Amino acid sequence: MQIKKLMVCASVLMLVSNASMIGQAADKETDEVTTPPKATTTKVTTPKATTSKKASSQKKESETKPEVKAPIVVEGDNLSFSEETGEIFAEGNVVVKQNTDTISADLIRGNNKTTEVWIDGQATLQQPGTKLVGTHTHYNYTTQLGNMQQVKGLVGAEHLSGQDLEFFPGKMIAHDGTMTKCPAIVPDYHMSADRIEIWPGDKMIAYNVKMWIKKTVIYSMPKYQKSLKEGESDSAFPRIGYRSHDGVFISQNLSYPLSDNVSAFTDLTYYSKSGFKPIYGLIDREKNYKISLVQGYYQDDDDNWIKKQPDVKFELYRKRLGKLPVSYTFDTSYGKWTDKYKSSWHQETNLYFSHDTIVLGKGLNLNLGTGFQRVHESYNDSTSNRIKFDTTLSKQWSPRFTTTTEYHYTKNHTSLFNYNAADMAREFDVGFTYKIDRMNTIGFRQSYDLDNSKVYDRDYTWYRDLHCWQAVITYRAERGQVRFDLSTTRW
Repeated sequence: MQIKKLMVCASVLMLVSNASMIGQAADKETDEVTTPPKATTTKVTTPKATTSKKASSQKKESETKPEVKAPIVVEGDNLSFSEETGEIFAEGNVVVKQNTDTISADLIRGNNKTTEVWIDGQATLQQPGTKLVGTHTHYNYTTQLGNMQQVKGLVGAEHLSGQDLEFFPGKMIAHDGTMTKCPAIVPDYHMSADRIEIWPGDKMIAYNVKMWIKKTVIYSMPKYQKSLKEGESDSAFPRIGYRSHDGVFISQNLSYPLSDNVSAFTDLTYYSKSGFKPIYGLIDREKNYKISLVQGYYQDDDDNWIKKQPDVKFELYRKRLGKLPVSYTFDTSYGKWTDKYKSSWHQETNLYFSHDTIVLGKGLNLNLGTGFQRVHESYNDSTSNRIKFDTTLSKQWSPRFTTTTEYHYTKNHTSLFNYNAADMAREFDVGFTYKIDRMNTIGFRQSYDLDNSKVYDRDYTWYRDLHCWQAVITYRAERGQVRFDLSTTRW
């Protein structure tokens, strides 16, 4: 029966793959403006200057102006400069730079007294993690205020386009814009909005939003918020899959901002066997931490279910431990947990330290981590203090083939709830991934219980790249279970 299910999942995967193979060539954005080099290049360094009247009209978006820490440098094949008016005219391979802000174009007008530049034609603006190409550009290097039209480019990993883009210190606003991580001429999926406010590396808030799959709108929202922090992105597009115990499922995540930092969210998931399993709550994302209040159904990798009704959690973002090559995370939570047999007020605190990756040789990396966990349960008035230690050794033998060896230790690993609990006190894992071609990768992972001298899990996985989507089929041999997931890979 499991083999039949595996074959059904494989058939579904091949159908999706064939539909997706009408490939999307990567969108070759016009990121650069090149002109034939001329004989000489001229450089002009301009002093600090006062703020222009146009820049001061945008001051409401930022109460404080960034300090100018370096002079503005203008380079080009032909330069003319007026000491009286401060006007600058530059032509041919022009680059204007101050600190990390760089603008390049073929023809630039500027003023060193107001530290402003104007470009009628195409220009490229670069900041850390950002590269944008557009026309009719105006930018003030002192205030970091400006605008650009017909914009296309990258903000972090997000492909951004907009009819008009405004710049502010630490923020930009795109009007009539789109965002996606799918680099295709016609993206597999994207978001469009009347207005998109972007804080690079932090978050974005969009207004009058439409979510698209290819050229079809699947739903719209008056307001939508998405985290741009690494590892925190939840896809706004549906995810489908299959679990042996729960059946076929479809899942959708939605988020609605209530303020700049607070948003309401829901994860709507329906299983053909287990039924409707929603999650909903509130989350407050601050600069150094976040607080969440959630209620709903949660499932771990071992198919253990609990219901949080509700649960509040405080999390510190990952921080460096002084000047040491060590980072730490901290979280604490309190809430009512319920499974099929019991209900308990669950209190949990976690402190975990991770060493920076240790390079032992070419392609050979070692990762170490250790931490402490304290759990108290009202159900039996029990308190568990747990110490954890994890080590992972990975070796990349070639661009296609990678192996991993892991050891995990948890003292006092037994728990009242099976959800998210350590399966073994001492666990030894081995595995590998092999990339057959650019579309297909296979993987193997085996978990061994050292205390009981037996294989705990043996998983075989096939990864299929469907351009901007990914399909994953896993057969869990020791459990006789099949898993299938189809989701966006770049949202």
